[in-house]
Amino acid sequence: MDTFTLAAVLLFFTGGVSVQVVVPLNETVLQNTDARFNCSVTAPGWSVMAWTVNGRLVLNIFERFGPIDNSTRYSAINYTTAGDYKWEFLIKGVTINDTGNVGCQVQNSLVVSAALTVQQNGSIVITWSNQIATEGDQVTFQCLAAGWLPAAQLSWIVNGTPVDTGLYNTSSVANGSLMNSNSTLKITAKSNVSVACLATISTLPLPEISTVFLTVQKAVPPLPIDQTVLIAITVAFSLAALLVLLIIGIIFCCRKRRKKRSKYQDEVRARAVAQAAYPGRGRVRENFGYVEDSPSVADLDGVYTISGFQRGKYFNNIQIPEVNSSRLSSGPSYDGYSLDDPGLQKHRHQTIV
Repeated sequence: MDTFTLAAVLLFFTGGVSVQVVVPLNETVLQNTDARFNCSVTAPGWSVMAWTVNGRLVLNIFERFGPIDNSTRYSAINYTTAGDYKWEFLIKGVTINDTGNVGCQVQNSLVVSAALTVQQNGSIVITWSNQIATEGDQVTFQCLAAGWLPAAQLSWIVNGTPVDTGLYNTSSVANGSLMNSNSTLKITAKSNVSVACLATISTLPLPEISTVFLTVQKAVPPLPIDQTVLIAITVAFSLAALLVLLIIGIIFCCRKRRKKRSKYQDEVRARAVAQAAYPGRGRVRENFGYVEDSPSVADLDGVYTISGFQRGKYFNNIQIPEVNSSRLSSGPSYDGYSLDDPGLQKHRHQTIV
């Protein structure tokens, strides 16, 4: 017969014990730490004390022999004094699965239970790590705490000074049986600072911390506009505009000159055509009606008349010579005869009164 069966038989056939106490009634511990419960019996005469976790029998203690079948996780320590029979039940390396009820039963009395809560700490990180900002910029930091139970309480410290809770916000969401928490902090960049995010739960001795650094650079004023460059650009555009206007003026003048030259050539061409149509026009012809006479003077009552002209037979057939413009340009001549020829004589008619 195994020890658990023997303990059950003893609990059934042994008379009950009227007084037993378990402390603490509520125990909250961090995962992978130890949980301790004390069960006391004030009246003598008990034989067996049984311990259960979530209704499962894990340890028996006999008054005369003490604990039997101790395991690596469950054990008991005797703290009995005169008139007070007390045993401490120890659970080593608790896990989330141990959360629930821990019971103590002496013989066939009622089970006295206590509550065991196991908390778990997860990871924490500031997601954007170290940052560089310009003075006056708004900088955002985000902290993520994942795999905690219950949800981690997040807080911020800037250069060793806690940040007021009104300056950041925190939210949590379930991730299976665990919780993820997120917090966002915004600060104005003024100087180089360290920024720390802290996550904690009630059973954690010290908060877990993630720290980053903010490097602030001085704001660089905008460079003034180089007036030299501006003047150079203005001059370049002005010269380009003048060059365009000059080219347009030259083209206009050339077109006007070409049009005028074309008009003159048309006039010359028209005049040449007209002369070709009338070949006799513009030439000097000899006056065959002219007859040379010797001058004579006649006295008629004191009136002297000089005459040297006689009407010849060709008087009625006098033709007015036409001047050849091409010959006038080289000197006065008529049909090849120059006016300065000595063979020609000039005549003057004079009337004396």
